[in-house]
Amino acid sequence: MKTIILWDQTSNDLRQRVIEYLGEGNGYIEASQIFKISVSAIGRWYRKYRQEVSYFLKRRGGSEKKIDLGKLKEYVKEN
Repeated sequence: MKTIILWDQTSNDLRQRVIEYLGEGNGYIEASQIFKISVSAIGRWYRKYRQEVSYFLKRRGGSEKKIDLGKLKEYVKEN
């Protein structure tokens, strides 16, 4: 059994490699051992891939800035 050396476990590249590995007929447990990822994470990735035909991470939106940086800088200069 080959071992893959340290991956950024959130990268799309890793997800792609795991999904390709599973597509070759390999199992979740073997993929888990090789890629050093939990079986449940691999299962979620593969299910998402089968449902959405995509393994990319979703972009998360952040909240809007509560403080206008321009106004803050102006305030600091004045005070």
